[in-house]
Amino acid sequence: MQDDAQSKKRLSETLANSLQKEILGLKVGEKMPTEAELAVRFDVSRTVVREAARILVQRGLVTVSPGRGMTVAAMDGSLIAEQYGLLLQLSEGSFEQLLELRLVLEVEMSALAAARHSPEQLQMMRALNERIRAADPVSDDFLDADLEFHEMIAQSSGNPFFPLVVRPINSFLRETYSAGAGYPTEANHTVEEHVEIADAIAAGDPARARFATENHLRRIVRNRGALLSRQNSTDITVP
Repeated sequence: MQDDAQSKKRLSETLANSLQKEILGLKVGEKMPTEAELAVRFDVSRTVVREAARILVQRGLVTVSPGRGMTVAAMDGSLIAEQYGLLLQLSEGSFEQLLELRLVLEVEMSALAAARHSPEQLQMMRALNERIRAADPVSDDFLDADLEFHEMIAQSSGNPFFPLVVRPINSFLRETYSAGAGYPTEANHTVEEHVEIADAIAAGDPARARFATENHLRRIVRNRGALLSRQNSTDITVP
């Protein structure tokens, strides 16, 4: 029985690997063949197909829904965000360390954005800063526009790996902070610092962009202790 189970596992992994190659050539939202069609095509049982589908879901490549089957998923980094949450729950990482990761990534991202951004991306940064300025600091709109600004910097870097890494960090921050108390007294600093980052990127000045981003994120790290004292131990500051 154990050998049979191992054989099915190997078949499922082989099928998942074969399907993965196909999926990478498809568009997000495109529907995959049905379970029955895949079973016939690859000459395997439907149990093997279901297990292969489960593997693909774990890899973040597809979603599975009743009556619709497998659909190609967007690579949004949601599985990575879940891992961040588990690390924090297991006390193998701290919020401070998560912010350190942002600091290391975003300082260089901003420098690359200064050299590679498009006019449309810069326009979006400006629009997001206006949204932040107009929003109530404790509102979801403030938080969403704030995090979207940082994601736009990642996109403006011209490196597709940066958004893939930054997006799950921001997704985790959004989910964790949405129930937090907010920090209205810090909102004006966020607006001013974001404007300076956008101005540096617009000027095409990598060194200035690095400095502005590091200044912004180090303030968040410095104020972490004071902000935590106004929230519970599982909340996190807004970026």
